[in-house]
Amino acid sequence: MRKLLIIFVLALLAGAGLIGLLEQGSGYVLVSFGDTSIEMTLLVGVMIYVLLTCFLLWLLLTIRWLSVAGGIRHWWSSRRSAKQRSKTAQGLLLYADQDWQKASLLLSQSADHSSMPVVNLIFAARAAADNNELNKARQLLQRLKITYPKAKLLADKLLAELLIVEEKLDEAVQLLESLHRKNPSDPGILRLLVDTYFLRGDWTLAQKMLGDIKHYSVLNKRAIELLELDIYTSLLAEFVADPEFTEQEQQAQLAELWELLPKSLRKVPEVIVHYADALTMVNGMDKLQPLLTKALNSHWHSDLVDRFGVLQAPKPEKQLATGEKWLSSHAEDPELLLALGRICRRLGFMGKARDYLTSAVNIDPSPQTYLELAEVLETMGETQASADMYREGLQAGLAAEDC
Repeated sequence: MRKLLIIFVLALLAGAGLIGLLEQGSGYVLVSFGDTSIEMTLLVGVMIYVLLTCFLLWLLLTIRWLSVAGGIRHWWSSRRSAKQRSKTAQGLLLYADQDWQKASLLLSQSADHSSMPVVNLIFAARAAADNNELNKARQLLQRLKITYPKAKLLADKLLAELLIVEEKLDEAVQLLESLHRKNPSDPGILRLLVDTYFLRGDWTLAQKMLGDIKHYSVLNKRAIELLELDIYTSLLAEFVADPEFTEQEQQAQLAELWELLPKSLRKVPEVIVHYADALTMVNGMDKLQPLLTKALNSHWHSDLVDRFGVLQAPKPEKQLATGEKWLSSHAEDPELLLALGRICRRLGFMGKARDYLTSAVNIDPSPQTYLELAEVLETMGETQASADMYREGLQAGLAAEDC
């Protein structure tokens, strides 16, 4: 406010002074250009001078703003940036629309002038990979690592994904293990590494990764449970006892593996089935019957019933009694009837075996049940009936293959 007042006073003084000068004499100004001369009053000359001075000052300030303060340069830069952002957005939309070829081309071409060049090159490489242009994807990742060294980790993780797609699992593991040593808590690396171990069937190495997977919350709870189930089921399914060990040492080797399993998995029927097969391999029959009995009392499962039926128990009478108790709740279960028929056959109860197996065939005419019944009938001397069962079993097997 004070500045405005001072300027106003100075303007009044200047105006008063100018009027005083004009009262003493109007004066004139003569401007000559060769043969041309222009004459004007002093007042008009002063006004023209002031106007020209103001115009020149405005012109100089405008030029300075355009060149120094960022006017034209800023406008041009903004226009170019907006154009490149538009190309990036268009490329990402093409990627989302799964137009891999156009997306890769547009994103890679606009990367150098994009405000998000790393994003451009990453998605350009992904689009090329999705379009099965794996060499182009590799070139784009190499360009990313050279041009933007800080994005090297991102590029290497994507390269590992490409190696997995190309089924170069050994190279992928080598790269991912190197990255993991430098970045032990990186979720992306952990996820890719356990996936690669999984694809290679390296169940022991995959199992060792589970601790980090849980600690760093790489997967949600349900995904971790499924991963654990797959890993431990595969470990049990592919268990091979060391041939140099004694039978007792082999059983201890299997027990050590069993102890690695979370308690929740030890109740899963699919897991118990594979553990039962491994126990059979190391002759752990003393543990097998109690294991199967307890499991079937909790969770009825056809594979567990099958293992119970083929089990060479040291006390088959007790095994038969246990199986017959389940008839009260599973009388129409063909797997249980087949299992009881097998146990009776081992005990020499051929009539009882025939009855159980005949009931099983009537419910589910499977080739295996026909075979068991045919062998029982043959043992009993019923040759024609046995031949009929062999024939019907063969027909059932052929029908199953056609389906």
